[in-house]
Amino acid sequence: MTPIISRARTAIVDAAYRSYYRLNDLNHDRRVWAPPKRAAGAWFRSYEPLPRHCRDELLSALCSELAPGEVVYDVGANTGVYTLAAAATRPDVRVVAFEPDPAVVEQLRRNVACNDFEDRVSVRAEGVGEETGTATFHRSSYGELGSFHAGNAAAWTADVRETTTVPVVRLDDVDAPPPDHLKIDVEGFGREAIAGAERTIEDHRPTVYFEPHVVDAGGTDYRVGWLRERFDALGYTAERLAEGWVFRP
Repeated sequence: MTPIISRARTAIVDAAYRSYYRLNDLNHDRRVWAPPKRAAGAWFRSYEPLPRHCRDELLSALCSELAPGEVVYDVGANTGVYTLAAAATRPDVRVVAFEPDPAVVEQLRRNVACNDFEDRVSVRAEGVGEETGTATFHRSSYGELGSFHAGNAAAWTADVRETTTVPVVRLDDVDAPPPDHLKIDVEGFGREAIAGAERTIEDHRPTVYFEPHVVDAGGTDYRVGWLRERFDALGYTAERLAEGWVFRP
């Protein structure tokens, strides 16, 4: 592929993504259409125009392992596909969903509401990290790429839309029922999220569903090394799936 064709292709893909995210924002703002979606055998509705991530292997693993009355923590919930699918899979499952992007968390709330899941889903407008406090969050032109690391928010052909200060909580400080299942997809902030959940993981031993991102701000490759070592030391088994890892106690 010549450089000119490659640049043209990149420009077309970028334009398509930006158009999609503008449509997504508009549909959530106006609440025009919440099409039904099917994920891991469960049906729900959301204002996300397309059924993105509904076929994720990590999501299928999570939903297939849910037992009656269990608690799911969805860290980096975005517009809520994992949250909604988990809540739709079992009527007695409770979900605590964490999303730091101020605009995206409102989209998440609207999706929870349009399914009448408010009694079982707690939405928290917070990031999850190593310490409870506040941090600078980089909002991305591709809504799902928002991150505490500027480089992750500007991945692919996206760019940083704005920065804002948001609350951050360590999971060990959360006043909520402990998780039986812990999903983490935080655009390069995974090390910090796990560091703030050490007591939760050691004491309650949830199954962990972790979506890696290639590098954090320090250049650490999340696909190898620290992640396996951390869970190996806790006696967890590891399974590699298309989107990331499942660690089972």
